Amino acid sequence: MIAMPNPIHICIVTTAHPIDDVRVNNKFAHAFRGAGFRVTWVGPGHAFFDTKDYNRDGIEFVLAHPNSGRLDRVRARGRIHRIAAAVAGVDVYYAPDPDSAEVAARLSRGNGAKVIFDIHENFHGALLDRWLMGWRLEGVREYVRKRVGDTCSRCSLVVGVNDKVLAPYTVDGTSYMVVRSCAPAWFAEGPPSEVCGFGRTSFTIMHGKCGMQRGTKMVLDAVERVSREISGLRVLMFANGELGADPEAQAMLSVARDRGFMDALDLRKGVPMQQMPDILRACDVGLIAYGRNLGVDSLPNRLFEYMAVGIPIIAPAYAVEIAKIVETEKCGLLADFENPAGIADAIVRLRRDPQLCREMGRRAREAFLARHNWEVEVRPLLDRIRNWFPGRGNT
Repeated sequence: MIAMPNPIHICIVTTAHPIDDVRVNNKFAHAFRGAGFRVTWVGPGHAFFDTKDYNRDGIEFVLAHPNSGRLDRVRARGRIHRIAAAVAGVDVYYAPDPDSAEVAARLSRGNGAKVIFDIHENFHGALLDRWLMGWRLEGVREYVRKRVGDTCSRCSLVVGVNDKVLAPYTVDGTSYMVVRSCAPAWFAEGPPSEVCGFGRTSFTIMHGKCGMQRGTKMVLDAVERVSREISGLRVLMFANGELGADPEAQAMLSVARDRGFMDALDLRKGVPMQQMPDILRACDVGLIAYGRNLGVDSLPNRLFEYMAVGIPIIAPAYAVEIAKIVETEKCGLLADFENPAGIADAIVRLRRDPQLCREMGRRAREAFLARHNWEVEVRPLLDRIRNWFPGRGNT
């Protein structure tokens, strides 16, 4: 009898990501399991939504107590290192944070495992500015950039959501690969959105999570401009956490109330990813409203989620990676999201041309199914891992 080889064992090591994180759990961890790999998750035991129903795919979770603040996040590295060091038989560490990548690189020196560092944010830019509560300290920025770059040089493979995010941290000799944060194929299951459906009186725009960093103020300024001009206008937004506990969401409601367009807002509590397709199918347009500070290098999940359900997109003209897809696939309009008048013009144009809306939505969905879904996107990475361990990777 021929003995079957042990499956490739991937240990996800994170100091911060929630156990139900969209990219790390719903995409990478599930892709690893779908490829036949064994997957262990080491990280803090907190969740965006549900601490009970987050493991539907046989992932082995070994959790520390949840982080209790920014200082505790700094201390989490030691806790996570101790737990991950006790996980036996690891072939590959996957780390989605700079500090967890340092942990993984250190562990790999003792056991010879490969290390994958997943970069999906500009760590020394907008993210660092948020950590420093708005202070822009160039010396600290450069220190963080160099430290992340040093960590990359000690990893077997660096992956990132786009080339612009990877560029500051990769040097000659660094092995890297772009793995965009596309939505999984199941997001497109079921019928597409009935964009500007015949007989539909409302015109629903999905904004997504609200907040100053996410461009909500500019969106509200645009909505105020068009709320009396466009009949049935409705803007759907999600709070960060409970509705009453999100001060930014409450501030946005106050703005709408004071300016007289409260009826146009639909503010809701956030929902898990699995519930989003049904919500998006009731929308006519999807916004990506980031300003230049956050938007230039971004390529967020929402772009691909909008495409999956077949709704047209209004996105920042200065968001290089997003704009490239929108223009190539002819699936939306570009605007300056630091200029409310430009946002308003794009909304009015789509509202007044329902046929254009429907055509853009159709092209978006077709492009998602053919080129922009997670299963297509992650395949080269899975092949790279299998090539590291010939004869052990299931097909």
